[in-house]
Amino acid sequence: MYSEFSAAQKNWDRLAEDDPLWVVLTAADKKGGGWDPEEFFATGVKEVGELMAHAALLNVEMARERALDFGCGVGRLTQGLCQYFDEVVGIDISRRMIDLARRYNRYGDRCRYFVNAKGDLRQFSDRSFDFVVSMITLQHIPPEHTVRYIEEFLRVLRRGGFLVFQMPGRPTKFSLRMRVLARRIMPSPLLRLYRKIRYGDVPRIEMYGIKREKMIAILEGLGARILDVRPDGRARVEWESFTYWVRKP
Repeated sequence: MYSEFSAAQKNWDRLAEDDPLWVVLTAADKKGGGWDPEEFFATGVKEVGELMAHAALLNVEMARERALDFGCGVGRLTQGLCQYFDEVVGIDISRRMIDLARRYNRYGDRCRYFVNAKGDLRQFSDRSFDFVVSMITLQHIPPEHTVRYIEEFLRVLRRGGFLVFQMPGRPTKFSLRMRVLARRIMPSPLLRLYRKIRYGDVPRIEMYGIKREKMIAILEGLGARILDVRPDGRARVEWESFTYWVRKP
């Protein structure tokens, strides 16, 4: 387990070295340092505003004391959340991303960033957040770890707390479905060896999915109240993708 998360941390640190804003938000015309930081962070403010507006449409009332941004990268959504919550925490597996997020932070001690390179959120106590959000992050994490993180999201939420996360479902192309299936059944050491032989030491952005009906069953099994599930177009075009709106009873 340790080696797997260490390898992922090394991979994302390397991805963040040359073009960190594009790695977070991979717009085709922004590759190679094309993101202006002001424009980049404005997308986070807009997206958080849309999330809050949709929460209002769902008649969700929540406390606005503390929020968690899982997979925060350089803080694109984290900074936007500071307009709605008294305190916001961003976590990411990449040390490099967290260093940059702290540098870009405009909210002082109201916004804090931490490295989290393990398969749980044990650095946070039970029922310590009112809101948890994770966008375009879980899609880069193997499904078995994603399920564990969702359990942790619900653990750290206060009663009545609100969880919003995005996750791809099925690949839309048959060839990709076959590759995903092969990746799932191949033992992890063999898969790492295959990638090393084929791609060398080049850092990669991996994509994973959990079928919509399976994700709903997982959430219901954890006792979560599902308020809404809707297609979002946030994953690559080769994947269907959904945003899940969940409340902790």
